[in-house]
Amino acid sequence: MEISAIALKELERLGAEIKLSEQLTQIRHAGTSLEVQTDKGAYKADLVLLALGVRPATEFLDGSGIELAKNGAVIVDREMRTNVPDIYAAGDCAEIYHMVLKRNVYIPLATTANKAGRMVASNLNGGHVKFPGTLGCAAVKVGEKELARAGLSEAEAVSYGFDAKPVVVEANSVPHYYPGSEKITIKLIYERESKRILGAQAAGPKGTVLRINIFAAAIANGMTTEGLGMLDLCYAPPFSTVWDAVHVAANAAK
Repeated sequence: MEISAIALKELERLGAEIKLSEQLTQIRHAGTSLEVQTDKGAYKADLVLLALGVRPATEFLDGSGIELAKNGAVIVDREMRTNVPDIYAAGDCAEIYHMVLKRNVYIPLATTANKAGRMVASNLNGGHVKFPGTLGCAAVKVGEKELARAGLSEAEAVSYGFDAKPVVVEANSVPHYYPGSEKITIKLIYERESKRILGAQAAGPKGTVLRINIFAAAIANGMTTEGLGMLDLCYAPPFSTVWDAVHVAANAAK
């Protein structure tokens, strides 16, 4: 919520009119234009774009004997093998192993698909390479704001049974006295007792996404907030503060 609110504010700054908590009921032609009808109103439009998520197109596998998940994704092991000998699957059609959850999930991302495809090629040639795990890292640019995530969100961590605790901080991208200093908002999710980092999200100016990459490396290596809070990172006024925004977020975890 804290991060999406920043995206919402930026879209409104750019002139977008945002309508939330409305259920789509119909899209119909209205003269020379289109009309979108919801349970709260009707809106004229020249173009309607539906962004409803991704679903694996695996209907052609029905009856093949290949095991599929409830959503239709191909179930594979960490070598990307299906339950049928000599048949492998990778990419948006297949599940993938999650590093934090220690189980398969469906996260269709190009980065993961590329890595999994490379592994399949190696394993088809006699290798036994195991996928280390995805963290669901993703980034988007909204106007002048960068937004990114790595690992679990707060809601995901709770739903999977972690005793998760969030902390939200605002920190300068570079020292306040240096030209171009802006605020970065970071939400860090960690285990309450162990302080192991489970996930992170951030929104802010240029350089925000690269900071999420630091969190991704920390999660992949099982780092705690204490360890990340003292990690030796580069400092110079054009690039960061002495205590980078990453440090600030990690050290705020109590």
